[in-house]
Amino acid sequence: MKRATLLILLISFWIMLTAMGKPPEGGIPTPETNFSATVIDDQDISTKCQHVSWEGKTFLAGWRGKGIVTIPFEKVKRVVLIGNVRDGKKDSQVTLKNGEVVAITFNAEARLYGMTSFGSYMITVKNLKEIIFE
Repeated sequence: MKRATLLILLISFWIMLTAMGKPPEGGIPTPETNFSATVIDDQDISTKCQHVSWEGKTFLAGWRGKGIVTIPFEKVKRVVLIGNVRDGKKDSQVTLKNGEVVAITFNAEARLYGMTSFGSYMITVKNLKEIIFE
């Protein structure tokens, strides 16, 4: 009985450890809806991307004051990151398609993914300057 319990625990532990691995190189989340955007990094390098996602999702997620907000890509026209990283977070101004500007703070380690004409693309918020949705 002890041996069976030990075996089950070892198998469970092994499964948990192998599930923590990194995705294969070049593999990015591909959302069902194809959103296109031009991404400008903090070196002013502009990259056109297809199948854009935010942490694999098709909405922006961040803080507005003490509250957590999500904004679907369908509503977003432009995101401008402002200031420096502070306490692991970076501020932004999100311009919606209706013209409204919303201040959002993002996790500086959050990732934007996309596909380019030359391969997959990933950038962290701390290195972003601007995202322009098409």
